[in-house]
Amino acid sequence: MKKSLILVVFFICASLAVSAQGFYFDIGLGFGKAWTIVEGHDIVKELRSAGADINETAVDLSLKAGYGPFGTIPLYVVGETGGIGHRIYDGSDYIQFNSYIIGPGVIFYPIPFIQLGSSIGYSFVANQTNISYYQMYKSKNGFALNFSAAIDLGKRNHGCLIGIKYFYANNTLEVSNAVEEASMIGVFVKYAYRKKPPSLF
Repeated sequence: MKKSLILVVFFICASLAVSAQGFYFDIGLGFGKAWTIVEGHDIVKELRSAGADINETAVDLSLKAGYGPFGTIPLYVVGETGGIGHRIYDGSDYIQFNSYIIGPGVIFYPIPFIQLGSSIGYSFVANQTNISYYQMYKSKNGFALNFSAAIDLGKRNHGCLIGIKYFYANNTLEVSNAVEEASMIGVFVKYAYRKKPPSLF
């Protein structure tokens, strides 16, 4: 499934490259607030209601590559790989829920310094912990999507994206068949290489 999706993304990008004006690439990191829900139970709320004194952090990492813009249309077609990590910890003990996305996406510039983006695709989880009696399962299947809006700073091909992003993933875990939902709202900073889009106005 994962390999097929990657091939589809590759062939879409390759076929569109003929009419595209240039290569697009961005990579960056974000921080924010995340929620991990397993079988309808919010993990953080459950632990705190049981008396656990826990902290949490959430990180987003993303890489996109593709082509655009297309003629006078400020649209880019990309493939994305990335994910979020939601760490819940108490002292040196931690549980980390990692949800990933691999799939196609689009980027659109309504005006030259505002970027809107969205991706949807295959998802998997790779959860981890250092607590010996916790069993962390991988996923059997899943999907993920995200939406972002950013200010694009930079007059030439090199730019800096500063924006906000929403991420959501839904995965069915191995063995237990439990449904794990992960979401995050955060801010990010990215380096971007792109041909500046034309103005619609």
